[in-house]
Amino acid sequence: MKKISTVLIALALTACGQQSDVTDAPPSPLPEATSSASTGVADTPSSPAMVEFVWHKKGAEFSDEALSSHATYWANVAADAGWDLNIAAIHTPRFESENFDFLWVMVWPTVDARDAAWTDWAENHEAEWLDLTSATFSYSAENAYGFAPSLGRMSTTPNTSGESVVEFVFCTYKEGKGEADRLAFEGLHNEFTDAYEAEMGATSYWWTVMSPLFEPDAESDFDYMWTNFFASDEERDAIYSAYTESEHSNLEQVDASCEDPALFDSKVIFVSES
Repeated sequence: MKKISTVLIALALTACGQQSDVTDAPPSPLPEATSSASTGVADTPSSPAMVEFVWHKKGAEFSDEALSSHATYWANVAADAGWDLNIAAIHTPRFESENFDFLWVMVWPTVDARDAAWTDWAENHEAEWLDLTSATFSYSAENAYGFAPSLGRMSTTPNTSGESVVEFVFCTYKEGKGEADRLAFEGLHNEFTDAYEAEMGATSYWWTVMSPLFEPDAESDFDYMWTNFFASDEERDAIYSAYTESEHSNLEQVDASCEDPALFDSKVIFVSES
């Protein structure tokens, strides 16, 4: 965690290429995550196998109202089709990027569930969707990037509003450092959060670490993406204020080189009923 600055997330997300035109092709294959040993994901129902981010570009007739309407339509498709999908959200960046205007985010319980849904989408739904949204926004299935999450700490008081402040911090291990060093820092960070809440009261803050299920290119290489979730800017600012005064914050860049956070506003558009 570092104090927010204006920074382009493209440094890391251009790992697999540039935004291209709309296509009805299925997404390019991602490495299969078949076990907790290979993905770093605990083998529990609450730990998904993949969080997938799909780049989207605004069209000439884009509006927040149109996006909301289309998101509702898409959520109904997902529900009616019976996709095994945990949750979906739209992440809107608080910065400008030439690669995307917002991210369509999907949390999958298994890679097989993700693949089955994408196949059903391409065969039965995408053509109508492209016609419906042609003036509002566009996307390319080639720009769908999967990450394996490893839960760091759940929130003490869950945020049930459906909206949150999310930030991504991309990190690369320094020479001789690795997962064990990161886990040691995670332990210190959880101790800090526990102490903060003991003094200030329960929060909705939670975090996770995500490892890419694709091969970043040399120019934008990174090992993991630390992700923080806050209920509001006020909650985020208060926690950061305490964090910068903590002892372990000085260790943040010791084991890995981390970029400044890339900040997003997030809105949930689908939640599984199962």
